[in-house]
Amino acid sequence: MALIEVQDLKKTYKIGTVEVPALNGVTFKVEYGEFVAIMGPSGSGKSTLMNLIGCLDRPTGGKFILDGSDASKLTDAARAEVRNRKIGFVFQSFNLLPKMSAFKNAMLPMMYSSQRRDPKRVREALESVGLGHRFHHTPMQLSGGEQQRVAVARALVNDPPVIFGDEPTGNLDSATGVEIMAIFQRLNNEGKTVIIVTHEPDIAQHAKRILRFRDGLLESDEQVEEQLIAVPRPRE
Repeated sequence: MALIEVQDLKKTYKIGTVEVPALNGVTFKVEYGEFVAIMGPSGSGKSTLMNLIGCLDRPTGGKFILDGSDASKLTDAARAEVRNRKIGFVFQSFNLLPKMSAFKNAMLPMMYSSQRRDPKRVREALESVGLGHRFHHTPMQLSGGEQQRVAVARALVNDPPVIFGDEPTGNLDSATGVEIMAIFQRLNNEGKTVIIVTHEPDIAQHAKRILRFRDGLLESDEQVEEQLIAVPRPRE
């Protein structure tokens, strides 16, 4: 059984009386433990796809299976529960609450779920991304790379089977982007499924498979022949 199975997935947006197709019938699978990059020009449908398979939106047609369950027709409340239990998100703009510490930001998924709050797991998640010494710092006291690592820790605390990254290096310099990709590669090597949306070819080469979209269609699906291994530069 695949972790994600997309069958003839469609999404059409209505703008006034005009219908604008964003996805035109997409079919593919993602197995447990894969590292997939989704690429395509602006308007290709890649962000729409991320919203659908990330349970942030509902498709107009087709089916989306996540971890053995049909997620394509869930209510808003049910989608929110699935997101919290089975998906970890890392966004381009970090999406941290500015007045909360790194620790409390990382704990947020626990606050919004039926699980009990587990401070030990939050500490372990922050330590796993190299922030064991920054628990009590607010986002304004952290660099962009550190803020993104808090976002990765937040994505990990509920131990979801899949981590989504939506342009996760888009607001970072190239060296810091490599640090984030090194974390994603380590998580993937430890068994996490990782799916990222990116427009940067060098970032996509850190994945093991690339899905390319154009005009709402899956244009190509290829294995990465020579995966780039992220090696962060030593800190001074």
